[in-house]
Amino acid sequence: MGTNYYAVKNKASISEPIHIGKSSCGWLFNFQDQNNTWNDIPVVWHTYPQVKEWLKKYTTGKNPPYVILDEYDRTIAYEEFIDLVEKKQKDKRNLSNPDNFTYSKNIDGYRFSEGEFS
Repeated sequence: MGTNYYAVKNKASISEPIHIGKSSCGWLFNFQDQNNTWNDIPVVWHTYPQVKEWLKKYTTGKNPPYVILDEYDRTIAYEEFIDLVEKKQKDKRNLSNPDNFTYSKNIDGYRFSEGEFS
């Protein structure tokens, strides 16, 4: 069982979500590879630095156009989300899982999946 995370228009709802990825127990964070346009904003990320840059640009500062929500409608601050991902990257239990990249691409040690997943 895991938790999905989304960037959504800055309102308290998972409407028109951009799927960032999923955090599951025992696994590295799995990012959703993106190459789209949402509400006239390009959403392109294929590496972890691109994800961080996009999220920082669009979910921080004064009146950001997006917020990060989990699938339970809880708002997650940018720093909290980045901390979650980086803790999962360092967790020895996650690193020892031989299936981390079986169904995902290994991009500099981070998991990225093409296509939709939940």
